[in-house]
Amino acid sequence: MRVIAFTKPFGPVAPGALADRLAELDVAGADLVVREGQAVGPANPDGIVTFAEALAGHGMSLDVVTTDLLAAGPTADRILAACAEANVGLVRAGFYRYDPALGHHRCLDGARRGLGGLAKLAARHGVRLALQLHHGTVHASAAHALMVLDGLDDVAVYADPGNQTKEGGEDWRLNLDLLGDRLACLGVKNSAWHRGDDGWRCDWVPLADGMISWREILAGLTERGFTGPLSLHVHYPTTDPVATLRAELDHLRSLSESDF
Repeated sequence: MRVIAFTKPFGPVAPGALADRLAELDVAGADLVVREGQAVGPANPDGIVTFAEALAGHGMSLDVVTTDLLAAGPTADRILAACAEANVGLVRAGFYRYDPALGHHRCLDGARRGLGGLAKLAARHGVRLALQLHHGTVHASAAHALMVLDGLDDVAVYADPGNQTKEGGEDWRLNLDLLGDRLACLGVKNSAWHRGDDGWRCDWVPLADGMISWREILAGLTERGFTGPLSLHVHYPTTDPVATLRAELDHLRSLSESDF
């Protein structure tokens, strides 16, 4: 397994400067968020190539590009073309939200059509697409994601136990059993439920303070021979992303008998 850094906490830093910041960490590469307010936005996908080249100069790789893409179109075409040029191994699609006003079947149908067209476009560029397990969507669990992916054999899954805790949770072993070879990346973060004056809420917290047993999950991944990247996320507030990611990385490594 390889640990890569999720770039979201760095915000709108220039691609070269972002690569320099990540070089301060002992990570193998990056999971680049292509979104407005980030180092690379949808309107300037050439920044993906610039960032990949800057990472390579530091001996790191661009393993994953995280996008908000939901369907094929000119913007998706430009982003996927840039990912292909940068030799990105995995491109994460956007979130297909569940809308109770529409109902599950209509939301599922829309997700299948959107992801299907996006997957065809990705295949033309030679890029592999992934769907993330995420709360509030029609792919919040492994079983629900597989319903969306029915017939889309080339689309992988980006698992994320932290996201699933916000939805309510799912046994990580069931995730791994159901996903099998589709599992291509794992988001690493933690969350915890707290009772407040206005009821219960689930907040992002440091790895050591949440509900998810990352020691067990890492052991299970090792036992199953998982070799894909672990994308280390920081979603709670931080004024120093490098220091925070370094602390989280040290804690993550302390939980595993494997070197990564």
